[in-house]
Amino acid sequence: MSRSGTRAANGMGSIRKRKDGTYEGRYTGSDGRQHSVYGKSPKAVGEALRAATHSVDAGTWLQPSTMTVGQWLNVWLTDYNADTAERTVAKYRGMFDRHFIPVLGVVKLADLGPVHVQRLLSALKRKKLAESTVKNYMAVFSAALNQAKKSKLIHENPAADITLAGTPKKEFHIIDRQQLPAFFEAAKATRFPNELQFMILTGLRLGEVGGLRWIDVDLDAGTVNVRQQLRPKNKKMQRFTLPKYKKTRLIHVPPQVVAILKDQRKRQAEQRLAAGKNWEEDELGAGLVFRQRRGQAHGGHTISRAVAAAGAAIGIPELHPHDLRHSYAVAALRAGADVKTVQHNLGHKTAKMTLDVYAAYTQDAGKAGADKLSTYIDALNI
Repeated sequence: MSRSGTRAANGMGSIRKRKDGTYEGRYTGSDGRQHSVYGKSPKAVGEALRAATHSVDAGTWLQPSTMTVGQWLNVWLTDYNADTAERTVAKYRGMFDRHFIPVLGVVKLADLGPVHVQRLLSALKRKKLAESTVKNYMAVFSAALNQAKKSKLIHENPAADITLAGTPKKEFHIIDRQQLPAFFEAAKATRFPNELQFMILTGLRLGEVGGLRWIDVDLDAGTVNVRQQLRPKNKKMQRFTLPKYKKTRLIHVPPQVVAILKDQRKRQAEQRLAAGKNWEEDELGAGLVFRQRRGQAHGGHTISRAVAAAGAAIGIPELHPHDLRHSYAVAALRAGADVKTVQHNLGHKTAKMTLDVYAAYTQDAGKAGADKLSTYIDALNI
């Protein structure tokens, strides 16, 4: 045996050091052929060999597929993302083509191991991508490998245990109770006052506000049915899609929001009359609650610019439409709304997601809840 190799335990053959500094071990599969496992150390390869030979003895061994990582990523995008938005699939495909295929595309899926994942991480870091971007890329890659595991193409997901240095969560701007009056005044000075006031009082996403139709609003019942969102199709076109997570939701709104919607209906009638023959309502803009002055659907930045203008007026020039959503959530929780209700109104997948995002901003809600319980108990005269 050469100096570069070591004897594996239990007669599993030798472990050799490769030119790239990694280690390879070979074993005989149930098909009678030799197969390889890889690792960063002899110990890691030894463990992989023991696991492989154990699966052979137990009858659970899977014959390695000839499919490459590149081929599997294409299969995963095509066959396992039917419910994913086309725009998202295109984004994933571009990510794989630019960053993953050049590094791991020709590696056999069955041979993929931690050493390959580490090679990918190193390649991503050399491109000086943001840590949060790398984290998101690896999460998508891990999801693809999880499906490969479920499909019995690999035993384990080598990307499942990869940990990246944590990145600080992006701080968002909260318009608190003291700032609300100033914000409402600033909103009235913009081109789209009702849009801004509606957003901060409902927490709807920007696309959901742009896609809201009058047929989805019941002013008498005080409800808004969030059934679609307006999304960019490309740089010059837009389209309607289901809300995020493909779930519609019916939310109850306070009287202040009903008043805003009534004013918006009146404002639209006045705008249509003033525009006359210049009214440009098209199929996309027909029936929308919030539109531009001549009837077109809102573009990608019309509301964003209004939000920034209102923010600048109250000393937050970097204010973003999503900050209005955050402000709604924090205000609702501080006002005593239960987490499940806020989760539903926001369209979050789980209440945990709502808590994870807003817990740091609602510490005073805990004391408010204790005070309410105390008042309730006092009323019982126990």
